[in-house]
Amino acid sequence: MAKTKTITIECPKCREAFEIKGYDTINASLDEALKEKLIKTELFRHTCPACSEDISAPYSLKYQDMEKEYMVILDMGDIDTAAMAEEVLEMFPNYRIRIVKDVMDLLEKIHIFESNLNDKIITYLDHKIYEDVSAKLRAENSPIALDKVLFGSFEFQKKKVVFGALNNAGKQIFIDTPFADYKALANSPRLAPCFKEKEGEYAIDKAWAEALA
Repeated sequence: MAKTKTITIECPKCREAFEIKGYDTINASLDEALKEKLIKTELFRHTCPACSEDISAPYSLKYQDMEKEYMVILDMGDIDTAAMAEEVLEMFPNYRIRIVKDVMDLLEKIHIFESNLNDKIITYLDHKIYEDVSAKLRAENSPIALDKVLFGSFEFQKKKVVFGALNNAGKQIFIDTPFADYKALANSPRLAPCFKEKEGEYAIDKAWAEALA
């Protein structure tokens, strides 16, 4: 059974504070229904009891997959991630650990690992695609500006990896990348060592990718 906790949130409209039931840990291997609520972001949606305003209120939690042996920690700024990671490794020494600070990044990690891909390579591609597409848009004097590029899916039969670009225009922008590019990075003499697991390296994000570029 999922570990729960009580969280107090404030309605941004009427400023009324109220309590909700939150989850400390979501075990995807044991609770498929709760996993689906997280994937659909229903877990963070609430209704203010005072004014009926619909609220999105993400909170810190851990996402565990026992079969694939990994834990993603969503840190909304109120937890000691170093201590939490150490605690996880004491119980599950073979686990991969990732720390994210955004719900979209949490969902991306889940989708990457479920596709049996290396999230370090995908995060590097996120960054490269963001830089390349942003430069192209600027060269075209386009009013569209990218906010973030995220992994969308791995289409095995078509041998391609699909990325989605969040942008200021709210447009659906998808970028197809040949799986051969992924494999080339995995075999790159310079970068391949960077894509291996390293002790204490848990924040695989934009800043991490920028340091490699």
